[in-house]
Amino acid sequence: MVLHLNGVPSRFVWVLALLDFCGSNGLFSFTEFVVGPRVGRGLPIKSSTLSIAQQLVNSNGYPFEKHQVTSEDGYILTLHRIPRSKHETSPFKTKRPVALFQHGLLASSDVFLFRGPNHDLPYLLADSGYDVWLSNMRGNMYSQKHQSLDAEKDPEYWKFSLHEVGYYDLPATIDYILNKTNEKSLYFLGHSVGSTAAFITGSLRPEYNSKIRLHLALAPLVYVLHEMSFPHKIFLGSSISLTQNIVARNILNVFPRRSYFSKFLGALCANGAPTQFLCLIFMYSLVGIDGQQFNSSYIPEFLSYFPAGSSVYLTSHAMQIYAEGDFRPLDYQNPFTNLQKYRQVAVPTYNISLISHPVSLHFGDGDTLVTEEDLAFTESKLPNAVGSYRVPFENFNHMDFMVGSDAKDLVYNELILLMNKHR
Repeated sequence: MVLHLNGVPSRFVWVLALLDFCGSNGLFSFTEFVVGPRVGRGLPIKSSTLSIAQQLVNSNGYPFEKHQVTSEDGYILTLHRIPRSKHETSPFKTKRPVALFQHGLLASSDVFLFRGPNHDLPYLLADSGYDVWLSNMRGNMYSQKHQSLDAEKDPEYWKFSLHEVGYYDLPATIDYILNKTNEKSLYFLGHSVGSTAAFITGSLRPEYNSKIRLHLALAPLVYVLHEMSFPHKIFLGSSISLTQNIVARNILNVFPRRSYFSKFLGALCANGAPTQFLCLIFMYSLVGIDGQQFNSSYIPEFLSYFPAGSSVYLTSHAMQIYAEGDFRPLDYQNPFTNLQKYRQVAVPTYNISLISHPVSLHFGDGDTLVTEEDLAFTESKLPNAVGSYRVPFENFNHMDFMVGSDAKDLVYNELILLMNKHR
């Protein structure tokens, strides 16, 4: 699993190596402090009986359900559900259309829920008569169980990418939800690589196209044609070298949710902290150049919900798609592993012309990760694209789809209109 980006410095990795060498007595590892624990180190993965998602939803007065579904390859996934509005008096109302959310990289269902009913789309959809479900990707804090593997001890547990999420997890999730609700199809809302996973599903499992009534793709990472910015080149080059380093150290669960680390970052990035400007510079260099839609007072709270952990291979897959610009599975740079995963040594490409379900593509002009140029090419490959929609705000960036101050008026109301149109 090696990505190549010529000419990009990786001094950050040398710094980590030096700090780890200074702590080589085993009592402290700076890499583990920043990235995550080694598999088998014996540090338990904590899971709360009352999830943060449930606390968020219930505190806003909405009903909440937790469901678990097992994928074909044994991963046990947690789904969160808001079955109806808090304003609905009868829980036995006629059937509601189903909306399924899929979060982006390193996130969980929490990122769609923490701002409340006046800002977050799941509550708005529940109030509009939808049965709302939120999926959690394998490997994040809510979905770390398996029928036979132990996420704390078995490196094999973590050997998955977006490919498995699209091929195994989304089909199992869709089938479970449709069976539970007695519906024939659902609306799918994916942010960033959450949407990418649905493109993989539609390409590799075309029988599921009929089960998606409308796919609302919010800044989906599929094809990348735009010129990469200098900060992205620096970050990607350092990340690629760091990935090789941490895999060698058996650190496979990257950026899990850790309260001490969230509080540490929250203190550095809070309003009034002299270091906040560094946090904002780093963030805007990755997701977009302008922060007019981001309320900086949210940062400590946001960092208590994000990141929520994932596999190093899944993050590597996202980086590969971005670095190469092509839409294909993760290349493990190992013929045996590729053969085991894809039944061929050469990594195939995803054929999105097989995606027959309706897809609406949404982008912001301030997004430096997914641009209008990228989505125009994606749209040209899709047989049933229903339109490409620019957010009507000059500098709307990648993260604003989740936490933009005016996202309700700029994006969410339009999404609900599109969904109602496709009922």
